[in-house]
Amino acid sequence: MFQYKLKPEFRKQLKDPDLFEKGMEKVYWGLIITMAGVGLMLILYFHDPEKVLHPTWVLFSGLGLAAWGEWQKYKGKGSL
Repeated sequence: MFQYKLKPEFRKQLKDPDLFEKGMEKVYWGLIITMAGVGLMLILYFHDPEKVLHPTWVLFSGLGLAAWGEWQKYKGKGSL
């Protein structure tokens, strides 16, 4: 769904531009998953309040994916 292409002048500055692009995609997917978990919690808050904390694992998995993407971006950036 997300396809990122870096500008050529920015691509030349990176150690591994393909890894950086993959990291960007993972960060955005992680944020989307996290916000989906927040939306699910909002629905549960109004529908069944005692089960509002059940989808917490969705938040942690989304944030974990975003953290992994940030690590890939860091490794792909090298030294600027």
